[in-house]
Amino acid sequence: MHLPRRVIALALAVGAGVATGAPTADANWLSRIAREAGEAGKGAAHVPSHLGPVGKAAAHLKGLASAPKAALAAHATPEGHWQFANREGVTFTAGTPDELQRVLPALAPDAVKAGETKLTLYLSEDTVVRNRAALDQIPADADLHVVTDAGTFALTRGAGPFDLTVRFKPNLTMAVRGPEDFHETLYLLSRPLNKSNIRTLALAPGAPKALSSAPKIDGASKLPAVDILAPEALSQSFDRVRGQTVLVTGRVADGKLIMQPSSGPEVSRDLSELLNAASRNDVNLIILRNETGRQPGGRNWLWQTLEVSGLKGAADGATFGDFLDTLAARRGGFELTTAAEGSGRVQLSAVPMADGAGLAADAANAARDVASNIAGELVSAAVDVHARDSAAQSELDGRLVPGIPTYIQIPYLMGLVAGALGWATARGWWARIWPAVSVGEANRPTLAWPRRLVRELAYLLVFLPVAGLPAFVWQAMVQFWAVVTAPFRWIRRKFLLREV
Repeated sequence: MHLPRRVIALALAVGAGVATGAPTADANWLSRIAREAGEAGKGAAHVPSHLGPVGKAAAHLKGLASAPKAALAAHATPEGHWQFANREGVTFTAGTPDELQRVLPALAPDAVKAGETKLTLYLSEDTVVRNRAALDQIPADADLHVVTDAGTFALTRGAGPFDLTVRFKPNLTMAVRGPEDFHETLYLLSRPLNKSNIRTLALAPGAPKALSSAPKIDGASKLPAVDILAPEALSQSFDRVRGQTVLVTGRVADGKLIMQPSSGPEVSRDLSELLNAASRNDVNLIILRNETGRQPGGRNWLWQTLEVSGLKGAADGATFGDFLDTLAARRGGFELTTAAEGSGRVQLSAVPMADGAGLAADAANAARDVASNIAGELVSAAVDVHARDSAAQSELDGRLVPGIPTYIQIPYLMGLVAGALGWATARGWWARIWPAVSVGEANRPTLAWPRRLVRELAYLLVFLPVAGLPAFVWQAMVQFWAVVTAPFRWIRRKFLLREV
């Protein structure tokens, strides 16, 4: 049975709609799946299938232009064994201290001949986040790196095997605690940065009480200009910037965000109120803490316009990790911690690295703040990020139509495509539910055409997505049965009917 031309056209139109549907974030779900599948295919070509979890680390090692001769890929299994591989894909499994001593001679004999005995290990992600207790079996002076889908990062060990720190960026580190924290942090730092969606707010009494849905672009920096907003309208204005990233500055104390406008007394807002508004309106909220609470766009005592230190350079980063790393450079680096907030939200806190304690450290920070204030800069003492977690962000990225969850969109699209393939059967069922225009109505076009239009729209938009899959299955079964019984029907026509 051949499909009519209009059915083929409809299927092609649906396919084109999937390929070019307007995304709400980076890309629609089908194009993203195709892209990621292609990238995975490229990487898989370099990973021998028999290597298992250590294969990704081995592939990274093979791709390095230069590496120490004693560099190996490694993976710690849940059973306590170690799997090692060199850049040629040769593996060695060690379960005892004696076997660990034979790893380097077996996989890197050139290093042994050259007298290089210090191991450089590229560890699988599971080793670091799930099986890191096995690291106490590795020499203490070994250089460690973790290989992930988002890149390779250096590791630093502390006193015990569970005391492990990963350096995501030159100025961003995090103590490894568990797989959920690690994955959420890595996902957030790897997110592409859309600087046109970054809205920097400054509070000022008497300012407008609503934000524009689209930012005003500064002609010089090509970045969104600072939005001046009335303090009392802060949380209520988040509905105007749904899906965007909002930056606010201030001092955090006793569960409140305290802000000092350019004129007038301090104002404060409950953090819970801001977080609820951000979650309700799907806003990524970034709180840049500063000790003074001063707002960008105001004036310091030298009558200079205050700017968030490093913000312009940070917005030029390719990822959110680059953005945060630039801000961290002004404070000597940030240590990251991540915690789930619930309802598809996650909190990432960035505080200055421990560079000392006591009066000397306090004096250094005070001098840094004074120098920045003279220069007209607001240095972020810490950063709190309240954003969508990886599951919520992936769901938003997969939406073809904004505002409709993917668990509704995907079955609807599948039903529509299946209905196009089972068009003949679905059309027959629809004719019984809503018969075609009668002869009497056909003679009165003014009545027939509106009714026919409504009928066709109801069929395409409502009935076909719902009945499409059953119609396709039924039509496929009918066609399968026709193929199976074709020889018998031929025999019947060829011999039995002739005899009759």
